[in-house]
Amino acid sequence: MKHVVAFDVSMGKSTMVIYDRYRQCEYEGEITHNRYSFEKLNETLITLTQKDGQAPDIVFEATGVYSKPLERFLGD
Repeated sequence: MKHVVAFDVSMGKSTMVIYDRYRQCEYEGEITHNRYSFEKLNETLITLTQKDGQAPDIVFEATGVYSKPLERFLGD
């Protein structure tokens, strides 16, 4: 089983929650939509991938222009 990373996107920032394989919340916090936060998010995603042996599922609702920076980062 793998982790799930969920985002609640708003203008310029997102609330991020990481759930483990047992659907327990491991982390909840806020990230801003900037380079520094996306670099930290990338490190987190790499760590979770190494831990589980597969990439985590990522869930968020596309909110038009607010979610574009996150979509762009995840697409890259």
